[in-house]
Amino acid sequence: MQHPLEIHRLVTEDEVTIQIAWMPPRDPAAPVLLATHGVGNTFTLSGLWRALQLLAARGWGVAMINNRGHDWVAMNPGDRRWIGAAYETVEESRFDFQAGQRWLRERGHRRIVIAGHSLGGLKAAYTQAHFPGEDVVALAMFSSPRLPDDKVWDWPAHQQLLARCREMVAQGRGEELMHVDMPTNTPAMKGLMCYRTYINKYGPEAATTTLAFADKIRVPTFLLAGELEKPQLSFSIDMEEALVNAPSVQRVMVRGCDHIYTDRHQQVADAAHEWLVKQG
Repeated sequence: MQHPLEIHRLVTEDEVTIQIAWMPPRDPAAPVLLATHGVGNTFTLSGLWRALQLLAARGWGVAMINNRGHDWVAMNPGDRRWIGAAYETVEESRFDFQAGQRWLRERGHRRIVIAGHSLGGLKAAYTQAHFPGEDVVALAMFSSPRLPDDKVWDWPAHQQLLARCREMVAQGRGEELMHVDMPTNTPAMKGLMCYRTYINKYGPEAATTTLAFADKIRVPTFLLAGELEKPQLSFSIDMEEALVNAPSVQRVMVRGCDHIYTDRHQQVADAAHEWLVKQG
């Protein structure tokens, strides 16, 4: 039998309209995953989506946010401001998670696992480290990358791009868009981004540099990366060591798994299920 799926509309504290896909838990007292997608993606097109559906089929509650970074460019229905991966800032992502947390609390769910795929996992970690929710009991990071990644990026190309972005911001042109050939070997090889957002996500003091504040995370943490995701796998190993104040850390490598979990959704779901069982 297909698991019931509901789509709801949320408005964040800063008046951005987002959507949440909801699959209720079998046991209302069980932990609920409040998850989100990666850069330029959407909730139901994320590589994590199928794995979460499989988790829901096993009775877990899943709330998947279509965050303000959905698609590369979108328009907010309320005030007509531009949103999407091209314009978002990581610090503002906490409003999306907080809206989801309020929505779940209103429905009586008091044990929330904040989670995300790829950049979404870094957003979840940032939110939990700096704005820990009273009902958040754990953190799950699926295939999150090291940003910026001085181990595998073309660093001179990155530095040149940063310099260009700073120059454009100084000229008051930070909101203008550029086509980006990313200096990475991650799936987001090309993108559309404003100069300000590139600095925000990949600059030297970016809120995506999760290792810099990993010690602020004080909840059980789950780290998953695929065997074929070499940069993400390397980051998860370093992140495991950096989570010095988390009560527990479980790191999983899924064999034969790429960044979008091709033919490995069941294995990802199984690993998450086993960890969730331990959370009670």
